[in-house]
Amino acid sequence: MIMETNSNNILKSIGNNVPFSVPENYFENFAAGMDANIQTRPVSIRRLVAPWMYMAAMFVGLFVMANVFYNVYQQRKAHEAEMYELYVSSQTDPSILFDYYYNETPAKEENN
Repeated sequence: MIMETNSNNILKSIGNNVPFSVPENYFENFAAGMDANIQTRPVSIRRLVAPWMYMAAMFVGLFVMANVFYNVYQQRKAHEAEMYELYVSSQTDPSILFDYYYNETPAKEENN
């Protein structure tokens, strides 16, 4: 009850008026005022082309990196094949290899 009387007294002292207002013809003149405030600046070619240049540079970089990794992979593959060949040749007896190649070579020459 006391609260109601206090709020009624406050409301009577302030009044029922809305304290906010909009200037006259604000919404009618808003678009024209906004157009006047916005200045159109010419856009330079560099600003238009820059994002495309960055994207092209990114793709070139990706291509170069992929090429480097592919070359490293090919070199490693060739090195592993060479190491395997050395391993196999180290595990065989040289006299057996000599006999194999010596006996096979004349047979090939006779057929030609």
